[in-house]
Amino acid sequence: MAKDDDKGEDDEKGGGKKKLIIIALPVVVLVLAAAWFFVLRPKEDASGAAAELPAPTPGTVVALDPVTVNLSGSHYLQVAIALQPTADATETDGSKAYNEIINVFSGMTIDELSKAEGKDAAKKELVARIKLAYLPEGELTEEEIQKANEEVSGGKVKETEDLTAAQAEKRASELTVQPEVYDIYFTTFVMQ
Repeated sequence: MAKDDDKGEDDEKGGGKKKLIIIALPVVVLVLAAAWFFVLRPKEDASGAAAELPAPTPGTVVALDPVTVNLSGSHYLQVAIALQPTADATETDGSKAYNEIINVFSGMTIDELSKAEGKDAAKKELVARIKLAYLPEGELTEEEIQKANEEVSGGKVKETEDLTAAQAEKRASELTVQPEVYDIYFTTFVMQ
């Protein structure tokens, strides 16, 4: 009988430790979840989108020389833009912007560009692609860029230049790094 009493006391002591673990474990998990939710999780606005980057300080506008782009049907477009870099941009030459102008407008038709909605859509795509082209060096790794491209393309595209217009615009709107270009302005837009 004495052995049974000793065994009962041991069960009570062990049972107390088990109860403490069963109670303490969920409390610890709740505290960690609350800490993540209130402190560590990415900030979102009311719509559930990631918080926007703070507004950059605009820099001095840099006018680029006009470039002629071949359109379809033996037509061409002469277009010039002015880049407005951010005030803290380290270097804003026009080479990346020229490349994006050629990529966006090459092969488009006069009919597409003569309508206001077509011109606006092309400008919207151009702005997005220029912002993606002028991301600050060293801020994002190649792997981070490829992952972001895959996310907006449903895993189909790794390279930024292979994104569709809609994908490029979505990617540019979700940037977590401030591009070195604040805005662009058309200074010449002549079709022939």
